Amino acid sequence: MRILDKYLIREMLLTWGAVTLVLLVIMVGNVLARSLSKVTEGVITPDVLLTLVGIQSINLLVTLIPLGLYLGILLAHGRFYRDNEMSVMHACGISWGDIFRPTVVVGLIGVVLISALTVFASPWSARYEQKIKADLREQSGVSFLTAGKFVETSDGRAVFFTQDINDSKTRFEGVFMVRNREGKPPAADVARIADYQVDLATGNEYLVFTDGESTVGQPGTAGYTITRFKRQGVLRPQSNRQEPRLRTKGMTLTQLTGSQGLREKAELQWRISIPLAALLLAMLAVPLSYTSPREGRFSKIAVAILVYIPYANLLVLSRKWIASGELPSWIGLWPVHLLMVAVIAYCMARRVGWAWLRQSFRSQTV
Repeated sequence: MRILDKYLIREMLLTWGAVTLVLLVIMVGNVLARSLSKVTEGVITPDVLLTLVGIQSINLLVTLIPLGLYLGILLAHGRFYRDNEMSVMHACGISWGDIFRPTVVVGLIGVVLISALTVFASPWSARYEQKIKADLREQSGVSFLTAGKFVETSDGRAVFFTQDINDSKTRFEGVFMVRNREGKPPAADVARIADYQVDLATGNEYLVFTDGESTVGQPGTAGYTITRFKRQGVLRPQSNRQEPRLRTKGMTLTQLTGSQGLREKAELQWRISIPLAALLLAMLAVPLSYTSPREGRFSKIAVAILVYIPYANLLVLSRKWIASGELPSWIGLWPVHLLMVAVIAYCMARRVGWAWLRQSFRSQTV
């Protein structure tokens, strides 16, 4: 490998890594903020917060690595133009093929990384996330409770409030609970103390209220029954635990290729398309990065984003059309990629001229 190739590859790799890191920090911050809100709402527990954020970060990398590669090559080449390095290269006899060669090498590195994510890491993270969420639905309801907050149960059948909780979350003081009972009027329970108990023989979970009052009746009507009690136990309904259906995102490549379902075919097309899209975006960044010395290296970012957004949206829409049967699976996402190839050829022709492309094509066919 020539010294120039090493220099170009190093600059593109460094810029790619920096851009991807910045994008990942921003997106992980958004995921963390949404996850923290779910913790306060009682949807997830604090002990699995960081695990879920880490799992979702793997899925984020599938889309952030191609975008970071695209912007990284664009910014690296923009610096070459700004510092007149590109002009010096061409003046020394460096051809466009010599410029594209290291770019293709960097693009292929991105293809390998994204392929590893889409084939191995991303399906594993989807399966693990599904397992964690299934376990959360089966956890004890008291694990989500927070003092001073109204918390709704995962099945939506009860709302619980307590003023204080002990460290082991087995005793609650100043308790209020509203229960929506199937086929019966809702009940509102108020008690001084509630104790969490588990029947070891059956595994049933109970909240045993002490010194309280229960009000049963339909809101909007005058018929209410108020019962004062010394002790009253409330059984937590047991859900029928079933093995969750494996989502297409969690399927392995072998499972997808062996399935005839539309969703599975769409997912397979998507996993093939993401690495290919990364390579095409890397190629597009070369002609798109041209700037005059006065414009600066960041002048083409807006144009690059305007090209990227329709391309990404068309891929997502085509995937949905395949899954719904509106687009034949044998057509797949290939028309979108062919459109991007045409855009690359057009941008390259505007940069170096159609005569250069015709000459290059003839030299390859001879």
